[in-house]
Amino acid sequence: MRNIRGRFKPVFLSSLFTTLLLTALSCQAASVWQVSKGDNTIYLGGTLHILSPDDYPLPQQYDVAYQASDLLVFETDLAALVSPQFVEQTQQLMTYKNGRTIRDDLSEDTYQQLKTYLARYGVSVTQVEKMKPSFLGITLSMMALQHAGLTNPGVDNFFFTKADADEKRVDWFETPTQQLEILSKLGEGEEDAYIRYSLEELDTMSETLEPMKQAWRNGNMNQLFDSSMDTFKNDYPQVYANVLTKRNLAWLPKIEEYLATPETEFVLVGTMHMAGPDGVLSMLETKGFTVHQLQ
Repeated sequence: MRNIRGRFKPVFLSSLFTTLLLTALSCQAASVWQVSKGDNTIYLGGTLHILSPDDYPLPQQYDVAYQASDLLVFETDLAALVSPQFVEQTQQLMTYKNGRTIRDDLSEDTYQQLKTYLARYGVSVTQVEKMKPSFLGITLSMMALQHAGLTNPGVDNFFFTKADADEKRVDWFETPTQQLEILSKLGEGEEDAYIRYSLEELDTMSETLEPMKQAWRNGNMNQLFDSSMDTFKNDYPQVYANVLTKRNLAWLPKIEEYLATPETEFVLVGTMHMAGPDGVLSMLETKGFTVHQLQ
């Protein structure tokens, strides 16, 4: 557990997949849950890593959980994401070396689709050709989301900054290096299929964004899972396992440790980690903890 020192800038590498970046508006029910074991309590808040200006102020349930908590827990150390060491690691793990480019791993048809997509934003393929598929997929997603008006830091960065100002203690589940290693493996061995899938998803984003925002707005994790994650799980089971299920299982013992202390913690992780049978909420209920959504 650590205190935050210094300021930081939000960066998009805190995101693990396009769907993890989507957001919602204030509502009566929000993606905040109270989990209890006897007299001990933690709060779980679903985060979105990028928001639109209209999404603020956040639903009041987030502030209720924040004010009641002694410690904030994030997926990773957000301040470290702008360190020179992390920038260097990103370059090492997420870009091609020895003259290779993304074109070497794409079919001609997919490469042309990529060029066409980038041209919509006035970007040349030569500006991104050194990016490996995982890095490129995140970059394409960010371009689309920013074009759709999602230009503000997300829930996690908001509370990380607030904790700094209020001198609240923070902790995290994974190091930035661990997250980067997970990211760098996305699409590995299936580069062409990964980029084609990313482009197809981005082409339909205007149709899927609002229903997903509505599901988040209502705190309806079943709807969120059925509308997006179920298909993702079936079509890309290994990616789903790597970015969601395995990480949820790795986080669970730490969450149980928090529930064994009299302190109150506010755990803030990507909303997609909450939803579905492999989500953190379901895992905690299976273990017998009392879980209820804040209203």
